[in-house]
Amino acid sequence: MWKLRDIVVLVILSIVCGIIFRVWDVVSPFLTLTWVPGQALINGVWFIAGMLIPYIIRRPGAALLAEFIAALIELALASNWGWGGVLSGILQGLGAEIGFLLFAYKRYNLASMLAAGALSGLGFFPQWYLAYGGDHYSASIVLLYGILNLISGAILGGLLAKWIGDALNRTGVVRNFEIGRQTRAAGKVAGQ
Repeated sequence: MWKLRDIVVLVILSIVCGIIFRVWDVVSPFLTLTWVPGQALINGVWFIAGMLIPYIIRRPGAALLAEFIAALIELALASNWGWGGVLSGILQGLGAEIGFLLFAYKRYNLASMLAAGALSGLGFFPQWYLAYGGDHYSASIVLLYGILNLISGAILGGLLAKWIGDALNRTGVVRNFEIGRQTRAAGKVAGQ
């Protein structure tokens, strides 16, 4: 069941992620140069809200809400992507939700985070192909872009989000959320 503090943290962290997304809008073109699949290598940064926030609060729907709110903030900050960025947030959030659903919203570990990140990338892929010109490239470029997008989602979206969440957990900042409670419960079981 959602608690008020879950909603507050979801909104605050989504706003932070939206700001990060907007900064990434400006920085990312300098990192990819002209190699089309190179963009896929860094896409995972735009997926991070859909993994980090659910990893902390551990509630069904958190990935979709986080990506949607972050995309709205990015749009409000004059994103290059306009409303297409909001659609991206929804698609990425749905992909992440499917990843967490595969683990019945019960296990938030490395495997579930990698799966949610990769599926977030898979969620974005049709939009890239249909709306952002992916259909103009050869099959080999499209396939390579798709594979690198999955890998980027798993690593930058999933693994990086897990690392950030674990670091926040170690500081005690998120001790009153599910991540902290489950960590304490696991520690008690291991200590018995």
